[in-house]
Amino acid sequence: MKRNYIYAAIVVLALILIFVYRRSLSGLFGREGFTDANTPSFTLYYANWCGHCKTVKPAFSTWSSSGSITINGQPVALAMIEESDKKDDAVVKGFPTFILKKDGKYTEFSGDRTPAGWEAWLAQNI
Repeated sequence: MKRNYIYAAIVVLALILIFVYRRSLSGLFGREGFTDANTPSFTLYYANWCGHCKTVKPAFSTWSSSGSITINGQPVALAMIEESDKKDDAVVKGFPTFILKKDGKYTEFSGDRTPAGWEAWLAQNI
């Protein structure tokens, strides 16, 4: 009987932690990984079934692991969104797609799909 209370307490605690974690993330990010503030964001849209995504996803994941980068003295939020989780207004014509959201406008990335390529393109577009 006492064991059931312990299990119930663990489940309740886990649900509370999940709720708090999700709330803290929603404070940082609005819809789809884009920031709510005036901070620009650069997001990779990918599909797990896509061969090109499987190639670029590990590099982008490592490069974006801090969640942001500073370009031209301005912070840029970094995010990855799987196709089934996409809910924003960004137009995704294929996978992978990289989109910069700045000042409420979406701009599709065009450049080398490498950390150096992303940083060079962002430096020109921030």
